[in-house]
Amino acid sequence: MLQFGYKINYLGINKVRFGGDYWMKHGSSTLNFERIKGLFSFKNRIVRGLTAFVVVASIVGIGFASYSANESKTRAFEVYLGDEAIGIVRTEEEALKAYGDIEERLSSTYDMGVVLDKELAFQPTHAKDEELTGYGELKSNIQTRISVQVTGFSLDIDGERLGVFKSKEEVDYILDAIKKPYLPAVVDEEPAIEAVQTAEPEPQKEPATHTIQSGENFWTIAKKYDLSAMELMKANPELNPDRLKPGDIVKLLDGAASTATSATTASSPADEQVRDVVIKEVGFLEKVEIEPIETSFGSLSDPEKAIEAIMAGKEAMRTHVVEVGESYWIIARMYGTTVEALESANPELSSTKLKPGDEVKLFVPVPLLTVVTHEEVKYIADIDFETKVENDDSMYKNQKKIIVKGVKGKADVLAEEIRHNGILVDEVIIEKNILEEPKTEVVAQGTKELPKTAAVGSFVMPTRGRVSSPYGMRNGTMHKGIDLANSKGTAVYAADGGKVTFAGYKGSYGYLIEINHENGYVTRYAHNSKLLVKSGDRVYRGQQIATMGSTGRSTGSHLHFEVLINGSHKNPYSYIFR
Repeated sequence: MLQFGYKINYLGINKVRFGGDYWMKHGSSTLNFERIKGLFSFKNRIVRGLTAFVVVASIVGIGFASYSANESKTRAFEVYLGDEAIGIVRTEEEALKAYGDIEERLSSTYDMGVVLDKELAFQPTHAKDEELTGYGELKSNIQTRISVQVTGFSLDIDGERLGVFKSKEEVDYILDAIKKPYLPAVVDEEPAIEAVQTAEPEPQKEPATHTIQSGENFWTIAKKYDLSAMELMKANPELNPDRLKPGDIVKLLDGAASTATSATTASSPADEQVRDVVIKEVGFLEKVEIEPIETSFGSLSDPEKAIEAIMAGKEAMRTHVVEVGESYWIIARMYGTTVEALESANPELSSTKLKPGDEVKLFVPVPLLTVVTHEEVKYIADIDFETKVENDDSMYKNQKKIIVKGVKGKADVLAEEIRHNGILVDEVIIEKNILEEPKTEVVAQGTKELPKTAAVGSFVMPTRGRVSSPYGMRNGTMHKGIDLANSKGTAVYAADGGKVTFAGYKGSYGYLIEINHENGYVTRYAHNSKLLVKSGDRVYRGQQIATMGSTGRSTGSHLHFEVLINGSHKNPYSYIFR
């Protein structure tokens, strides 16, 4: 057996061979080879172990890297629309883009914002390329499973929904349309120089009128003629907007109402003086709420129909106090309703036994919105003159004579006004400067007792009965009085005191009586069966002058009653039913 050895010296290494033996020496130290061999054997085992570990680690690393690469490559997302799986995509962005494209296309189609009723959700998964859902298929899967909601704007009035509209601009259009009739008109201030130089002067327009029909009001008339409701009210100060009745005459053109005015001027309802108006604030009396809301496209409301609905309004209960001579028929005509509706609203009242002072409930339409305007107004106001009365025992009590005519003064007024639908509800005078002092009027008042046959200036009902035909157009001709129907022989009375100027038979009138009340008023009583007075007689207010009949051109027993003032026919309603 060969033996090896090394001589190991701290200063170097020397290899020495003695025969078949090798030794290593270091100074006096000598190591045996067998011991060294054992050390090398242990070292080799460690090296082999490390080598095996490196090999295994390399294999594992290569496998892991291969797995990681494959895992990343197959990573995907299962797409859900609501709770329903509709496909698999590699990235969430693919599905979100398809969803967004559908929203954008629908928004373009409806020309407004849309909302899809279901949203996307994602669940991580793994899938090969051939298992993925194509973009077109994914869009189709979304489109076939959704319902389209649009984002509209609701309009609520005092908590009640009027409708849902396409945009905020449509709601603003509706509200502006309701406000417009109660705001001063705006005209183009750009001067048309060339037109003025070449155009012939326009002829002066004659005042136009409109006869009120059942159910009409200032707003519906204004819309019909493309006018402002406020202008109509100002042009007709004698008409109460809340008590328009069929047969009333509305002036459409006159003075300030027919001419263009600037945004800051309007005519005064009292004296028709030009006023400078500055609108400080415009709003509504009712609570108006506008909110975005999701709804179906088919449920959106029409703005024009909404405007009509607001102006047509809702029925509100009012109370009418019965005056002398009024009946359900007359009250129904005054308010544009029916006798049946009045009877239904007043079961406790007898329609045939109404008496002055009775309160009749009735339902009349009122607009859903009340336009409130706060205005600063400058105008020239009349100052009423005082009247000084001097007694005169040479005249009757119902006679007056002006000795010194009064003259109204003038004042420059600055005021703040609050109007509801154009009607003044409050005024605060800020400043008032007297321009002209008024002059006192002096009047002589008679003190002598009236004769029984003198006119008192007001009419009583000329008979009892129902109104069978009103004043106005009838079968293409003007019916110049009213017909009060009752049985033959019913008493006919003088409406006021005066002198009988005609009593006899007169063509289509039949037996007729005409009374001159000597104050500009004349009354006629036609179709009588019997006359109880003759021409030249003086009669007193309430005196029986005839009995009802059907003489002349008549289809039944009734009294035809006419009122004339200074020779012009007037509607008797205004005199016997007030």
